[in-house]
Amino acid sequence: MTTRVLEARQAAHGYRVRVGDGALAALADLVAGHDQVALVSCRTVLGTPFGQRAEGAVRRASRSVLLHLLPDGERGKTLAHLEGAAGHLLRAGATRRSLVVALGGGAVTDAAGFLAAVFMRGVEWVAVPTTLLAMVDAALGGKTGVNLPLAKNAIGAFHPPVAVLADPASLRTLPQRETRSGFGELVKYAALRPALLPRVAAAARAGRADATLIAECARIKLEIVASDPQERGERKLLNLGHTFGHGVEAAGAFRRYAHGEAVAIGLAFAFRLARAMGRVDARSVAAVESALAGS
Repeated sequence: MTTRVLEARQAAHGYRVRVGDGALAALADLVAGHDQVALVSCRTVLGTPFGQRAEGAVRRASRSVLLHLLPDGERGKTLAHLEGAAGHLLRAGATRRSLVVALGGGAVTDAAGFLAAVFMRGVEWVAVPTTLLAMVDAALGGKTGVNLPLAKNAIGAFHPPVAVLADPASLRTLPQRETRSGFGELVKYAALRPALLPRVAAAARAGRADATLIAECARIKLEIVASDPQERGERKLLNLGHTFGHGVEAAGAFRRYAHGEAVAIGLAFAFRLARAMGRVDARSVAAVESALAGS
């Protein structure tokens, strides 16, 4: 088994990001010392071979596991579902010594991370991302939150995980649309680090990203987060394409476009605007749009 280990630093908090087919092996040590594990996921993820393997790993590592399922996608990122999850944990006897494990894509990761941030004023959590988007973005940096009817991610907290376990095996059964959606975020990193653009474009054309590319994109985000843990300066670069993208999502009532698709459209908008303002040249716009077209 080959696993790449990245060291993440967010202010005084440090954690490891494991990317590769041996990532889940770290669960046993992470669970040790916790009185209970709250596994937060959704039915779609638990119905996959990887979801079943991950759930089995959690249950083998802990004698007391509480399973809480959220609705798929953005529907699960609401205050109502957060309240339901917190109540479930309380009734099951979860305490400040309990651990939340987020098993799923970006929406599950955001919501479960926020649950960990606010339950008992903050408990530890582990991210087990199952989509490309979650592996390179949502699971990293501890930016958690839920949506309001008026705005996406309007309520949240900075609450870094104690570990991220990203196994690309989870990507093998994803629908093609979900896989393509994740490339919106990869192209974002390539736009920030242009030397990466040919590799991302080639991966987008092939329709798959290997552990090496996932780890490289994750490293870019972790470096930026380390220099600006709470998004007061440089970390805002990670929102490239998102301002337009969130508008696209809202225009589609948060149902027509997946998040990564909206980010991809937002990147095209952002680069065309930058070209009109004289901040980038036509070649840069063409390179980004070519990579996006491949995805």
